Amino acid sequence: MKPVSVVKPDLGNRRGVGVWAFLLALCTVGALAHVAVRMHGIQIAYALGRERRTNTELAEQRRRLNIEIGMLKDPDRVIGIAREKLGMAPAAPENVVRLGGGTLGRLPAAPTAPSRPSGARK
Repeated sequence: MKPVSVVKPDLGNRRGVGVWAFLLALCTVGALAHVAVRMHGIQIAYALGRERRTNTELAEQRRRLNIEIGMLKDPDRVIGIAREKLGMAPAAPENVVRLGGGTLGRLPAAPTAPSRPSGARK
């Protein structure tokens, strides 16, 4: 009979597999993190594009509204509405009140209280 030999596993070889498995797992986690960061960047880029498009639409709407305001403030339009819809007309010369003294915008002085006789007391 042959002597039975005990087979001893090579521990150095097992350690090498474990190190390689750990490095592979580390690289996998790193790659997944990289992909996640890139996907987040793409989502932010899409959101930025949507906001820019909204900003452009709002700027165009503001431009159109400013044009509309300009048209509504047109003096010829205002005069036409005043005459046609409100029945307004320029004032007749006899209805114009002129202030004395040649100063426009200044009201005449308010009347003062009557003076008291010198012998009267308060």
